[in-house]
Amino acid sequence: MNRIAIVEDDQGYRDTLFTYIKQYEQERDTAFEATPFEKADDFLAVYNGDYDIILMDIEMPGTNGMDAAEQIRKKDAQVVIMFITNMAHYAIKGYEVGALDFVLKPIQYMNFANKMDRAMQLVENRGSKPVMIQTGTGVKKIDSRDIFYVEIQNHVLRYHTKQGNFEVRGSLKNVEEELPKGLFAKCSNWCLVGLTHVAEIKDDTVIVEGDELQISRRSKKNFMTALIRSVGRS
Repeated sequence: MNRIAIVEDDQGYRDTLFTYIKQYEQERDTAFEATPFEKADDFLAVYNGDYDIILMDIEMPGTNGMDAAEQIRKKDAQVVIMFITNMAHYAIKGYEVGALDFVLKPIQYMNFANKMDRAMQLVENRGSKPVMIQTGTGVKKIDSRDIFYVEIQNHVLRYHTKQGNFEVRGSLKNVEEELPKGLFAKCSNWCLVGLTHVAEIKDDTVIVEGDELQISRRSKKNFMTALIRSVGRS
């Protein structure tokens, strides 16, 4: 069963979201465990990466939703975050913290359901996929979710991962075909980025786990489209 956190200070909107989640469960033949939080600070105090989807208001007492999302991303690059707001101008900032989408107030069910379809697709497709890397000392098994980015130079692939960096001869095209669809995208012809690990976009560079990677002019449109569709996400 997938878990949803509803982080919203307005009781009326919390009730509406609960009602819509129940309706969505019936229509999609699925089930959720939904937990309400009145403040982002209350949620942050207990969050340990055990939710699949977070429905987050932005303007709340104490820590606002945008700042809370930044803190969440430091712990969890995978969880799906959707903002619930009447402030459409937050969109660009929201994508910087890996928000999947925005549900604008007043909340309409059809809009909510469409966003949830996207969220569930990401949840279902983000599963672990092991990647086998032939190193000089043997074969290394890496979870695809642990790959920050892969770059190539002179036919040598360098995997940047949570377990360290690994080099192997190969083709970036083959790597792209092997990894989960929708969770990786090229920022250039020589670099494939794990979209859930994107921390920030600065002009023509993308920040991934502290590293600045160049976004080529040719790749920028497709990369940004993939990032917006996946932000994790991701």
